[in-house]
Amino acid sequence: MEDFLNEREVEAQSKRCAGCGGIMVFDIETGNLKCERCGQMMVVDDGTAVQRRAMTQEILKNHASWQDGAVSRCDGCGAKGVVDRKSLSKHCAFCGSARVVSIDELPGIKPDSVIPFQITSDSARERFTKWLKSKFFAPNALKRLRTDEQFNAVYSSSWSFSANTYSQYAGTLGRREYRTRTVNGRTTTTTTIRYFRVRGDIAHNYRDFFVQSGDRIHSGTFNKLQPFNLQLIKAYRQEFLAGIVAEHYSRTIDICFKEFTDFIQRDLRHKIMRRHNADLVQALTVNTNYNDKAFNYVLLPIYIANYTWKGKLYNFYVNGASGKIVGKYPLSKLKIFLVSLGVAVLAIIGGILYWQFGM
Repeated sequence: MEDFLNEREVEAQSKRCAGCGGIMVFDIETGNLKCERCGQMMVVDDGTAVQRRAMTQEILKNHASWQDGAVSRCDGCGAKGVVDRKSLSKHCAFCGSARVVSIDELPGIKPDSVIPFQITSDSARERFTKWLKSKFFAPNALKRLRTDEQFNAVYSSSWSFSANTYSQYAGTLGRREYRTRTVNGRTTTTTTIRYFRVRGDIAHNYRDFFVQSGDRIHSGTFNKLQPFNLQLIKAYRQEFLAGIVAEHYSRTIDICFKEFTDFIQRDLRHKIMRRHNADLVQALTVNTNYNDKAFNYVLLPIYIANYTWKGKLYNFYVNGASGKIVGKYPLSKLKIFLVSLGVAVLAIIGGILYWQFGM
C-alpha cells in the first residue's frame, strides 16, 4: 500500500546527533554528516578501498541487495528514486512535482561505490545562473527566475565496466584519392575511391566506461556531463544518501554491458580505419574476445534544475563533481527575429555599397 512518508515518520527514522539529538544530514562542503541543529560533524568515509569486481555469474548472482534504501515514486512524471530510509525528498528532482510517495518495492542491487558531491548547491546554482545568463538567445524572463526550489541533488545510478579485448578482423576498406588536372587554364579535381583488403588483429584495454542504469536522463545528456573524476570515488555507505535521492535503476547489468560492448565494436572499427588510413568501409568483420571483464555499480553526483516554460518542461544538469553544465533552453523568438532582421539589413546595405562603389 502506498502512502506519503510524513515528516514525523522521517524524523523518527533519522540518524540522531550524539550531542543534541538533532537530525544528521550529508554535508557536501565537508564530505561528512552534519547536525542540522548544532553543527556537530560525524566522519563518513571509513577509508575502504574501491575495487573493480570480476564479472562472473557467481558474483552477479550473489550481489548484495540494497537493504538500507527505500523506493519513492513521483506520481507526476513516474520517476523512481532510492532514498535513505531516514529521509524523503519533498519534490521530484526531474519535474518539480510535490506528489512524491513511498512504494512497496525493493531498491535492488546495493551500490559498490559513490563519487560524493564536491560542489555545494549554492555554488552549483551560481554556476548555472551565470551559464544561463551567457546564453544570448534565452528569454530574459527565464534568466530572472529563482532557482532555489527547482535545484536538486541526485545520484545517477550507473554501471562502470572494464575489459581487455583481443580482436581479429578482415574486410574491405576504401580510401578516397584526389587528382587535380589543369586543361586550357581550367583546374578540375576528380575523386576516386580505391578499395583494398585488410586483415589483422588488434588489442585494447577499456577502463571504467560509464553506462547509466536509470532512464530519466537522456543518454546524450549523460555522456556530455562526463567525465566524472574517478580519483574521488569512495566505497558506498548509507550516510552518503542522507538527504540526497539516488535515481532508481531500470536497466539491468546485462542490458548495460551490451551497450558497453556495442561502444567497443564501434570504437574498434574506427581504430582499424585509422590504422589503415581508410575513409569508408565496404565490409568489415571484427571478432572480439572480452577478457578480465569487471564492473562497479557506482552513484554519480548530478544537480538537476527543472523549469516549466510556456507549458514545456526543461531540465538542466550540473556535474556535481566538476561543475560542468548541460541542458537545452527555450529560445526567444523576438531575439531571433531581431538578429535575423539585422543580418538582412546589413546584407542589403553591403550589396548596395558593392554595386555603387565596387567595395
